Amino acid sequence: MELDELLEGESLTGRQAVIIFFTFLILIVLAGLFLITFSDLFRNLIAFA
Repeated sequence: MELDELLEGESLTGRQAVIIFFTFLILIVLAGLFLITFSDLFRNLIAFA
């Protein structure tokens, strides 16, 4: 399956849709945890700018 076919979503099975949904959800949660973990570092970078 090519990427443009995947993004159209017409030929997705339910299982594929669930996998894509939870993959994006996990990526969002991981990005949030990363930002929370390193927020002090980011504040220090901004303070020195």
